[in-house]
Amino acid sequence: MAATPCMAGGSATMMMLAIVSGLLIHHAIQNAMAVVSGNSCKRVAAKLLGPAPFRKCRLQYYVQVLVGDVSLNQNLLPPLNQSYSGPFGHAELFAFNATEGPEQASTRIGYARGFTIDSAYKASEIIDLIEVELISYDDGKYKGTIQIQGEIRAISPNEVAIVGGTCSFRGARGFGFIERVLLDGPYRRFHHDLHFIY
Repeated sequence: MAATPCMAGGSATMMMLAIVSGLLIHHAIQNAMAVVSGNSCKRVAAKLLGPAPFRKCRLQYYVQVLVGDVSLNQNLLPPLNQSYSGPFGHAELFAFNATEGPEQASTRIGYARGFTIDSAYKASEIIDLIEVELISYDDGKYKGTIQIQGEIRAISPNEVAIVGGTCSFRGARGFGFIERVLLDGPYRRFHHDLHFIY
């Protein structure tokens, strides 16, 4: 019985080129059909109703915190096992005013609402929180929500991710820095400096 001869180098190359060409043609046909049928994500979006879209690269505001106020529920969830793992699992729920400038009396542009969960596994002095935050923003021109999340530590600034948005901030992506700029008794003030990459 004779063995089947191996493909010569040229034949194998030609076969690969034919497969790749076929795949490219198939992909181009699928894209063309998607555009014609209106199912393409690459087509220009229709003008949507609502507030003006925010297309700037940067947004800054301040979050005003009063520790002990009803806007901060410090006992949403207790630690899982305080004697073994310290504050691990302790959760807080918050709803704070967001202002245009650093002063408490500055123009309010919305609210910062969300929760934090303590992720420091062993009892220590180090603050290590996972924070999920929703900014309800309305400065009169731009209106909508911005979703951010990230790790918050005692040393600031902390970098967070912009993971979404609605209305003026629809489809927002990017990163931000949260920095504590005031610590005065029960008062805290945080500067949010968001950078958008659409």
